[in-house]
Amino acid sequence: MKEVEVLKSAENYSVGNIGKFGELGQYEYYHPLTKFNIPGKVFVGESLDMTSIEMSVQLLKAGGEIPFDHKHKTNEEIYVVIKGNGEFIVDDERIPVKEGSVIRIGTKAKRRWRNNSDSDLIVMVIQGKERSLVNYNVSDGYME
Repeated sequence: MKEVEVLKSAENYSVGNIGKFGELGQYEYYHPLTKFNIPGKVFVGESLDMTSIEMSVQLLKAGGEIPFDHKHKTNEEIYVVIKGNGEFIVDDERIPVKEGSVIRIGTKAKRRWRNNSDSDLIVMVIQGKERSLVNYNVSDGYME
């Protein structure tokens, strides 16, 4: 099983590499709640010592799907479709997605997704504590 390559870890930043998107199939994540492996899924938060968000990338082959609905206790999720077409099911509503689609799903919504196309679907998932953002866009930045 492939692992995130940590290139550098310093006090204020870290650098990693998950490889080419076309090679995501080399990853496999064991889901402790469902007790089965999810092929093509890689989390990077722990490898890069993230402290406020979690991020993962997942490859779903043609016809593949997340076979269970789920919710989160504290983290909303943002899904970014990197490649392909598919469908998200949020609170039983079917939402078609394609490359470039961005979806935010709050903690109370049940969700799952599937690749209902004949080519790969690659999705980046970013989790952050719901309702914790206090500064939008560049308002948190400053120059010295």
